[in-house]
Amino acid sequence: MEVKTHSRSESVEVSVIAPCLNEEANIQLLVERTLATFDRSGIAGELVLVDDGSTDRTWEEILTCSRRDTRVRGIRHTVNQGMEGAWKSGLHAACGSLLCLIDADLQNRPEDIAELYAAYRERKTDIVQAVRHPVEGARRCLAFSRGLNLLLNLTFGMGMRDSKSGFILTKREVLERILTHRYRYRYFQCFIGAAANVQGYTVAEIDTDFNGRHGGESFLSRLPIGVSLRALWELIKYRVETLAVTNARVAHVSDTCPLSAPLAGTTGSES
Repeated sequence: MEVKTHSRSESVEVSVIAPCLNEEANIQLLVERTLATFDRSGIAGELVLVDDGSTDRTWEEILTCSRRDTRVRGIRHTVNQGMEGAWKSGLHAACGSLLCLIDADLQNRPEDIAELYAAYRERKTDIVQAVRHPVEGARRCLAFSRGLNLLLNLTFGMGMRDSKSGFILTKREVLERILTHRYRYRYFQCFIGAAANVQGYTVAEIDTDFNGRHGGESFLSRLPIGVSLRALWELIKYRVETLAVTNARVAHVSDTCPLSAPLAGTTGSES
């Protein structure tokens, strides 16, 4: 793993982590919009770009941007490690006490980082998670996303509107716990809300626009039948892995507050 770093004199509060797989067409604009958001909102932030085994000029674009502004840092995986692997590498390299995960394809708006940050400060929850509202050009896999969200809610006893959204802001230690699990998962990014619920964290959901991909090609560009089957299997596996934790939490609540309502673990706050 190669890491491009710069010495920093100012403190960093928010580290934005963006996994990048063949995103050469998006890097420059992602950087420009993210840094502009930092400047406009007065956020002491950095952007950590993780090249996850790209075969195009993604790494060269990252290097170019990092030379222009010390708030941009690059990490390079020579072999693809998946979304979660990129998140973990970014987490370990990040300087901020608060971490924000965002996609590099600009479907999540970098300007909304400021909205998540403001909501985190105002609502005092453990996690702020974006609820994605697809705009024109981003509705292709809407049925797949809503169906998986429904299954997650039913399986884990949640009432979240977009539990699988990976556009979140939280403390470093919270993200570390969420990404800690026993088994291997290819699509663990689908279980962000479920993992927060299992750990007993509170989640504020913030409405955001979800745009069409700016450049490049999504791994869901074809009919996501294979992805759906794999995600369903991993959902069952994660439920089995976390069942003991959930039962222990329910038993604890029953012992301490026998007349209280069941612990929800999340709050579906509206923006």
